[in-house]
Amino acid sequence: AKIVESALDDALPTFLHTAWSYVVRDIDSTMKNVGRKFLQDKSVPWQIRVRRAQALRRLGQVFVETSQAEGAHQTDRSMTSAAEEAKAKLQEAMIGAMKEK
Repeated sequence: AKIVESALDDALPTFLHTAWSYVVRDIDSTMKNVGRKFLQDKSVPWQIRVRRAQALRRLGQVFVETSQAEGAHQTDRSMTSAAEEAKAKLQEAMIGAMKEK
């Protein structure tokens, strides 16, 4: 059990980084497609498309501001807590996968 836990501790950062990279790439791709359709919609006048672009820019600013505010409030303790929670969920998933076999 100790060996498995140690291996999990070693693999967790790599696993989370890989998963996060995949999620970011997926969201980025989806947002590009949605934005392209949203801004190139020929069924509405160009004035509406300009207003949509302005709204998207503002939405992006809100996301950046919120992200920066959240980052400023994070502490080492909250990051450690999040890491422990991620580790527990990963362990639970691995145990569930082993039981299925």
